[in-house]
Amino acid sequence: MTSSLVNPLSFQLGDTGVILNDDLILPNQPFIDISKVSGLDNAPYRETKRDHEGTDGGFLDAEFETGRDITLEGTVFNGTALLEPYLDSLKANFAPVTTPIPFYFTTESGLQRQVFVKPRGAKYTWDANRRVNQIPIQFLLYAEDPRIYDTFINDYTIPLGPASTTGFSFNLSFSFGFGASSTGPDGQYIFNNGNRPTPAVMTITGPVVNPEIINDNTGDILQFNLTLGSTDILVVDLQYHTVRLNGTTNRRNTLLAPNWFLFPPGATFIRFRGDSGTGTLNIQCRNAWR
Repeated sequence: MTSSLVNPLSFQLGDTGVILNDDLILPNQPFIDISKVSGLDNAPYRETKRDHEGTDGGFLDAEFETGRDITLEGTVFNGTALLEPYLDSLKANFAPVTTPIPFYFTTESGLQRQVFVKPRGAKYTWDANRRVNQIPIQFLLYAEDPRIYDTFINDYTIPLGPASTTGFSFNLSFSFGFGASSTGPDGQYIFNNGNRPTPAVMTITGPVVNPEIINDNTGDILQFNLTLGSTDILVVDLQYHTVRLNGTTNRRNTLLAPNWFLFPPGATFIRFRGDSGTGTLNIQCRNAWR
């Protein structure tokens, strides 16, 4: 599902949540004007600062990001309808949840993006403004995954290619060798049109014996010591590093080497191989943005 946002600079938590800053205002009904949004710029970096010993200056280690705090501030304007039911709907919409849900927003051009968040409540105070049917309000959100995603999913299906053959090398006076090689269909390019690496969910459908997912760009291989039948499905999550068979069984122990990778901006060529079988590899990912 996706949100129902159509107007620029509007916001919605969840697929059916209350639309904030919407241009479509019904007569005599409450609406919200969002005046300030923070937390959709660069996510905070996890920083370590140290001085250099024996010399001037220091260095900064900031390779990773922390979670993203997002805050929306605005004003609830009331029509002639009762305000309290509208406030109840906002509190219910922004109540805490166990699993992150999408927070949608649109740019001034109408481009729609999303962040997966856990809401932290709708905060407001009764003051003199309520006498004139206005209430300042604040919405708090936290994104465990700081990536900003497009709302559509890139979907690819790769058939099983020929079995990989073991490479060989020569004991020469210089580094010279051959890695794994294969012939036949080359696989498929996976595209990330964002500006930061994105994770993916990769689904292997049997039958296949000892499946391999090969990243030609980096040389990383996810190789499994596992036989899948025609009704078996193996789901590999690159973000959470999980391997599940038929939805429930943890089979990460079948992964011979944890060569996890993400899809960087641009095109990544992926091959799907195995000792035998006729299965397929399905890859689903989103364009990711900082």
